[in-house]
Amino acid sequence: MDDPIAVPKAKKWRVEGGIMSIKKHHVKSKLAVAYQLIHTPKIAAHIPKTELLYKNSLKRMIKKYDKVYLKPDRGRKSRGVIRIERLKDDRFKIRYGSHKKYADRKEIWEKVDSLTKDKKYIIQQAIDSVTKDRRHFDLRCHVLRIHGKWVVGGICGRLGAPGSIVTTSHLGGTPTPIYTLFTRHLKYSSKESIKMILQLKECALKTVKVVSQMYPNLKEFAVDMGIDRKKRIWIYEVNIEPLTKGNFKMLPDKTLYRKIQRMRKIAK
Repeated sequence: MDDPIAVPKAKKWRVEGGIMSIKKHHVKSKLAVAYQLIHTPKIAAHIPKTELLYKNSLKRMIKKYDKVYLKPDRGRKSRGVIRIERLKDDRFKIRYGSHKKYADRKEIWEKVDSLTKDKKYIIQQAIDSVTKDRRHFDLRCHVLRIHGKWVVGGICGRLGAPGSIVTTSHLGGTPTPIYTLFTRHLKYSSKESIKMILQLKECALKTVKVVSQMYPNLKEFAVDMGIDRKKRIWIYEVNIEPLTKGNFKMLPDKTLYRKIQRMRKIAK
């Protein structure tokens, strides 16, 4: 099987004791985290194919996948996210914000390069995590260290605006109670919903236990996850500076938000 994380030879990563040694300039790197997770048994299967963006990796990924996402390696709040979708006749649609561009295979690198503006980007396999009415969604799982043990503070769903390629609230997404997302928007039964919530929590905890070894001084993380049509769980990224105001605080019921705020006070 191909290694889902392809790092150019110029970029060297040092692994000690099974955990990647994080240098100062890698502290907020999505690629550094993804690299560690893909080399962790039982988590690797949940990580979409991810590479550092450069001309050859773009060429490989758009050949293999119908859709890919380009993300700033150190970006936040979905700023700068670009989606590339393969169309008929070997043409591609490039979406960023509310804008669209089109390119053929020969033109695409030039157009992508102009959009990324020499910033460090990753390219990631797109996961078909959509509701019955074709709205993109993902899940935010907030995990905290309480009395030396990692625990899930809460999970909420995030529904993208109709037609949007991202789900964050400041770009039109709607934070949604997890049970509502599953039963109303995905048409899960109550039993299916409960089972999936347990699986999400288990997956998030396994992930954070690994990532926390890379960042031992941090006491909370947020794991952004997706679920495809076959109910397979995917981990998009791990946030090392998680915010709650644009997610849990915007839920109709503030109970979960208040719970996480209480947990933050005793997390260490």
